[in-house]
Amino acid sequence: MICFDIGGVLVKICQSWQEALAVASVPGILPPEPKLSLSVTTPLTQYQDGKIDFDGYLAKMGVYLGCSPAEAARVHRAILIDEYPGVFDLVKELKERGHRTACLSNTNAEHWEALTQPAIYPAIGLLDAQLASHLLECSKPSDEILAKFEAITSAERGSIYFFDDNADNVASAIGFGWQAHRVDPFGDPAGQMRAALQNWGLL
Repeated sequence: MICFDIGGVLVKICQSWQEALAVASVPGILPPEPKLSLSVTTPLTQYQDGKIDFDGYLAKMGVYLGCSPAEAARVHRAILIDEYPGVFDLVKELKERGHRTACLSNTNAEHWEALTQPAIYPAIGLLDAQLASHLLECSKPSDEILAKFEAITSAERGSIYFFDDNADNVASAIGFGWQAHRVDPFGDPAGQMRAALQNWGLL
């Protein structure tokens, strides 16, 4: 089983709230530096784990970003950019070689609706299993979400190969018994993953 994170691995995303504000053309109140990672924001984590609904999330993010809930919705939707070049061909080749494929992403219902449209994100549409934090009600890097992934996919722990751009998620997966490789989202994700898969003897 070859498992991919989505943001920063299959799909290019804004890497900070400052970047998302700029893409959405919302002024906000955040200073230019330091760049504030999406992954350390409590309201987003709560929404991605299914703990609060979209309206509650937007109300909290409006306060955090210094904008209205409607503007916060624009910022949220601006996070997703497009699929990285080469990832569709990589997933297609893996499937043609008989490998099972999946994604395991910390994401949310609003983004998931877009991400699961094959016309927009075709590589995700090719995957055999599509799993996400808001559906499983827990998130990476917890052992809980890794165990749920194994149970749902029936994948054997020693045969799961995982790609993520977050070092903590990679370390957690390795500690859980998966093979894992960190992807640099600012490099060539498809090329990096292809090289790792070759090293693992899977390509």
